[in-house]
Amino acid sequence: MADRKHDEVLLHRDPADGKYAAPERCKRGRSVPVPESVGVALDLSVDVLLDGE
Repeated sequence: MADRKHDEVLLHRDPADGKYAAPERCKRGRSVPVPESVGVALDLSVDVLLDGE
């Protein structure tokens, strides 16, 4: 989830009992790995996700 108010991307993964544990917080200058369950190997730039470019 892109959180523009706090200038970070929150990565939620591995739900258990219908809930997610605390998200991984990713700041600008980093990449966010797409979870393996999606079926592709891809890292997304936090900057691009926040800026929408």
